[in-house]
Amino acid sequence: MSKIPIIIDTDPGTDDATAILMCLGCDKLDIRAITTVAGNVGIEKASNNARKIVELSGKDIKVAVGAKTPIIREVIDAEFVHGSTGLGNVTLNEPTIAYYEKDAVDTIYEEAMIADGKLKILALGPLTNIAVALLKYPQLKDKIESIVFMGGAINHGNVTSSAEFNIYVDPEAAKIVFESGIHLVMVGLDVTHNTIVTQEENKRIHKLNSQVAQVVAKLIDYTIDRESPYNQLGGVMHDPLAAAVIIDSSVIETEFYHVDVELKSDITRGKTVADVFRVTDNKPNIHVGIKSDNKKFIDILERTILTYEV
Repeated sequence: MSKIPIIIDTDPGTDDATAILMCLGCDKLDIRAITTVAGNVGIEKASNNARKIVELSGKDIKVAVGAKTPIIREVIDAEFVHGSTGLGNVTLNEPTIAYYEKDAVDTIYEEAMIADGKLKILALGPLTNIAVALLKYPQLKDKIESIVFMGGAINHGNVTSSAEFNIYVDPEAAKIVFESGIHLVMVGLDVTHNTIVTQEENKRIHKLNSQVAQVVAKLIDYTIDRESPYNQLGGVMHDPLAAAVIIDSSVIETEFYHVDVELKSDITRGKTVADVFRVTDNKPNIHVGIKSDNKKFIDILERTILTYEV
């Protein structure tokens, strides 16, 4: 079976790190590049973290530096969640690999042309790079098979009462991607908040011998501890669930809705508005995750991290 060509567009990020390592541990995926974007941390830290994660994995994957600011808005970050380095309680060696010679936008275009319509993108941060690539290369939309993105929410936000962080950071970029006509799968807060790793489940990862497993277990511990004041169930798996969807789409159930992004309101900036009851004439454009299979997710997580034992 031929492998699926993938680009991971990301802003590492504690949960991004786990998601990236899951994908790099999956033998059905051909990770063509990791492209970085400012989001959880600034572009310098995000890009350096991406190189650290690649070197930890032992894989040979190019890292291309992307947008340091949103298309229009001022940059904001989430270091209050992910820590000052972006990797929470984990310290990784400084990387030795060089960045790829092309930036993220040109790398996305290059790999899309090579894959000739079969490229999939896993977007774990703000959608700035993808939007700029679509503006620079209008033909690109016909060369991307699908985009799975972690972002958005139908019912609630996590950076404001109405908006999810990745969309809030660059809502203009999200709107460009949403209107591109590319097959889109939204892994939003409605499903990620119901995808949990408990302390008991994480003990099984702690017992694995590889350095990758120990890093992932510590990152999950960090998430469990950080969320413990308001969530006693375990650690919520935002980006790792999106990675699991790329690996096995049956890990979530979706509904095909028309989804738009609010750009103008100060109160609801970045809110993803889904036409759940189909009250408009707008054609559906996004397959929105509405339910996740937590048991299947845990299986995918453990199976991909276990590969580093070999």
